[in-house]
Amino acid sequence: MSGYGQVYDVDGNSLQSQSPFSNIQSPATENAQIDQNFVYLHNISAEQYQIFKENVDSLFNGRIPLHEQQYHLSTIGQHLEDFIIPAFEQEKSYLINNVLCGWAIRQQKVSIGSAWSQMSHYKNLSTISTQFEYFGELLEQTLNGLFHLKTFNQNFQLFSILFDRLKEIVHFFLYYSIIVSRQPPSVSVKCGDAENHRRSRFWFNTEIRVLGGKAFNIDTLNAGKHIKCHLITDETAKILLTSAYKEVLDNEDFTLEPMVASINSSNYHETGTSAYFEDMRLSKKGPLRRDSVASRRYHLCYSIHLSAKHDIQLIGKKVSLPFAVLVGPKVEVEARLFLERSFANLVQSPSCELPHEVGYEEMAEALEMKFQSIIETPLKSTDTIPIIKPRMLSNQAKHHIIMRLKPNTDAKILLDNFMKSPVAEEFCLKKGSTTDGEWKLVPFYDWFFKIAEIINKYMSQMWNNELIYGFCSKDEAEYLLQSCPCPTLLIRFSDIEYGKVKVSAKYSNNEIQHYWYDTNELASRSLSKELLTNSRFAGINCIYPNINLEKVLGGNEIKKTSIQNKPRYLQPSAVYFDNQGSAT
Repeated sequence: MSGYGQVYDVDGNSLQSQSPFSNIQSPATENAQIDQNFVYLHNISAEQYQIFKENVDSLFNGRIPLHEQQYHLSTIGQHLEDFIIPAFEQEKSYLINNVLCGWAIRQQKVSIGSAWSQMSHYKNLSTISTQFEYFGELLEQTLNGLFHLKTFNQNFQLFSILFDRLKEIVHFFLYYSIIVSRQPPSVSVKCGDAENHRRSRFWFNTEIRVLGGKAFNIDTLNAGKHIKCHLITDETAKILLTSAYKEVLDNEDFTLEPMVASINSSNYHETGTSAYFEDMRLSKKGPLRRDSVASRRYHLCYSIHLSAKHDIQLIGKKVSLPFAVLVGPKVEVEARLFLERSFANLVQSPSCELPHEVGYEEMAEALEMKFQSIIETPLKSTDTIPIIKPRMLSNQAKHHIIMRLKPNTDAKILLDNFMKSPVAEEFCLKKGSTTDGEWKLVPFYDWFFKIAEIINKYMSQMWNNELIYGFCSKDEAEYLLQSCPCPTLLIRFSDIEYGKVKVSAKYSNNEIQHYWYDTNELASRSLSKELLTNSRFAGINCIYPNINLEKVLGGNEIKKTSIQNKPRYLQPSAVYFDNQGSAT
């Protein structure tokens, strides 16, 4: 029995079947073309798949004579082993270990930044999802072809072996395409005590997202399916690293709401197939000591049980980045979490330690993002954060800040300097006294965070409008003002005195004087109104470098009067630190 037009299995039984394949296109969208490494690897996979498809189509379309079918089947099997599976393994490895891992590492770093920085990075998932979708289509079509081959040629065991092998690759790829696409903040304050804490994000949103997956019908097979979330301790998270099937049945230490979100693909272009946990809040389950809680790390644990074509079940746990839950203000804890999120390799090594030192550029970028984040922190639990591009720090400002951390000759910064190096001083009253007190040294992190807090509470509009010069020393301020042709004000942050804003004023006689304002004064009257109304600044019409003061601050209707709220003329005692050139 021979001839064309009939399909036979290896036992000689006649079969008639349509091609199990649909057309697969090479990456052509703008998103996919951005990554040329992916295009190169995917085209290799697609070329090998095309050979496989043509060989299988020839068999199922009856173009292979019966006496040649055994050899043809062997050729298909050999091609799968030698070319297709290695190509798929290479592309899978690149997408998981390079593309997705690189995105997750960057996600960890920007998670301490502004809403705009986080959203900008989140949008990169559209490109990655397109890449995953292209590869997923190749995997599904190849797996579908193998399914038909093993079904119609049951005595040809190689196809069953290759089908199971490819199914393992698919399972691995699909499971790791499920990610925590929106992370919890590094610090969360439990409900109840949050209202009085300026760094509190009283609520937060997280998300589980499936990249690609449409080729395996993950979006339709799991529509409306619930994903459960629990709060777990760092100890439990470490157990899950070696025992992913450990049952997590309840929250630990705190209660978490909401604990359930549904899989949804209605906004696929923006958020793909995802489960969005909105307005998550924490509250205590029972009595807790503040100090013991502040030293602990928590994670969100998402229980995954999704279905895919070819009877693939995706079961396991997805764990968020670690974060702290505070029962009250604890700036030091926030500082340590900042270092962990910015510099620890939590994605590839969740139990790793912080590095001893980091580079100049890496530290400068991290500090800028943290500064922007504190500035936009909501002051009320009902406030929302607008997703707008924040003001960036100038290179001069970054350099000034970094030099306070004492970089070594290799431009490396010890992380101990961030936590321990004194850069300012604060006068602290003794208990029960209104005058008697002592000066205390303030470490870098406290000084830096305090400046961002002051902007957030009292001067955000002036900062965003670039009316505040910001980080510079007294000597630098005087140098800049000397080059101004007219009387000018320069607003900066004190390097030495904790939590104070300095106004350096150049008068018409070229004399330069420096005045300071603390948080109590800024809380009682706005700095913008002070600059417009205080007689000390009469005759000064510009803010550095050459901005019309009355125009930008709305001073046309306000006249300068000789009122009692006079700025203090600063003549500080000479207080020097190792990394500070002048007392400012």
